[in-house]
Amino acid sequence: MALAPFFERVYGALGGHLSISRQSLTLALAKVVVGIRCGPNPNENDIWIAELSTNLLARLYPKIAISGPDEKLVAELCKLALEINPKIGLVKSSPDSTTICIGSAIAEGAIFPSASGWVARVNHISSQHDGPSNPYSAGAAAALACADLFRRVFLKSEAERDVSVSLLNYDESTGANLKLADSDIGNVLFVGVGAVGNAALWALSRDTQIQGRLWLVDGEEVTLSNLQRYALTTFADVGRSKVLLGQVALSETKLTIETMQSTLEQFVETQGAIDIPVTVISVDNVEGRRSAQAMLPRLVINGWTGDQALGTSWHIFSRDAACLACLYHPHGQGTSAVEQAAKALGLPHDRAALLWVSRQPLSSDDIKIVANSLGVKESVLKPWLNKSLGDIYTDVVCGAVPLDVTGVGKVETVPLAHQSALAGILMAAELVKRTQPKLAALSQPEPLISWDDVLRPPPLIWGKPRAREKGCICGDPDYQSAYRKKWGVPD
Repeated sequence: MALAPFFERVYGALGGHLSISRQSLTLALAKVVVGIRCGPNPNENDIWIAELSTNLLARLYPKIAISGPDEKLVAELCKLALEINPKIGLVKSSPDSTTICIGSAIAEGAIFPSASGWVARVNHISSQHDGPSNPYSAGAAAALACADLFRRVFLKSEAERDVSVSLLNYDESTGANLKLADSDIGNVLFVGVGAVGNAALWALSRDTQIQGRLWLVDGEEVTLSNLQRYALTTFADVGRSKVLLGQVALSETKLTIETMQSTLEQFVETQGAIDIPVTVISVDNVEGRRSAQAMLPRLVINGWTGDQALGTSWHIFSRDAACLACLYHPHGQGTSAVEQAAKALGLPHDRAALLWVSRQPLSSDDIKIVANSLGVKESVLKPWLNKSLGDIYTDVVCGAVPLDVTGVGKVETVPLAHQSALAGILMAAELVKRTQPKLAALSQPEPLISWDDVLRPPPLIWGKPRAREKGCICGDPDYQSAYRKKWGVPD
């Protein structure tokens, strides 16, 4: 069977969500064929939906059927699937119930995503919607359709309600006939080109109307495990700089791209005082988000995934609502990285602390303890002998260590591909909306948009008010004074 070369990461995601053994998942995937069925004469939204749906499905399912009368489009989609997973099985047909139908394609009981203007839809009978091209709603429709398909395959979900959601204000129809206008997003610091950031750049790269300057900041390179949910990556991208990957993706837009392969803190040290008005952030740590807010940009856009959740948020520091730091405000003392590693790997706290601080290599005795705690053979962990505690802990979380998550305590649930994709697309939409006064006037007032459980159908209410957190920096008069002075905001 054509399991992806990054299957350990796939299992790290699905095993955590479904509490399924590796063997059971392998057997389940062997029985599944999913499909992309395209109708004739697809419009631009249809093509984008087909592209992202193929992109996401190829990262999970080992067998896929891609069909339609447009031979060029089908060939391009097949090529994309093979570039992501060179081992994928391209088959001739799929059951209607596990097929995503695009445009005017028809199949009994299939899933029918579509987009029009700012509205994304997923229907369960053929219901094509023609309207203005919009990569944000098209991308959202694809991610929602893939989520629907996931619940059908793995959760045996019953027939779900149809979904229609406007990415402007999260009702069912606002902006359905609204075309993308020429717009300038200005100077934007884009921090984090991980899974959420990848999806945001996927959407921005297809928006031919926007211009501005983006500083892409991320210190990492693409690893094999990243292919499980990074929408911009193919198998050939392993080892490439994430910021350069983003720069290539945006090369045909009107955006000017600057790159720096570094952390946010290193970027600030190098660049000095930061006067970039907009920050978009989707890093994998709380400290980075709190630091981003403390820099006092005029506007912050945040994108995130949790165990089974996803969301985006927007923040203006002088506004009487939560700032980004409020969302990550500490309540009591949290668990340290050392404590998390010690608990996950079964090491005594004192030993874990010494290894973490000194970066001493793991000894054979350490490996024996960890193997026993994780329920794996010592030989499985041999590659981590003489590496650091941080290395093995990160690799356990990332799925590089072959673990049966039903046999050990869940360390961390890896987000699903469609989960990260939707979070990134919603984040990109907020960036475009909040930098354009006409769109901002049509948009939701709530700072927080979230889907709290992707294993259930999408929410009826996406927007959530969020008051300021007591003790946060946004309630500090000195911070507020500095913000007003920095951006000329009247008292």
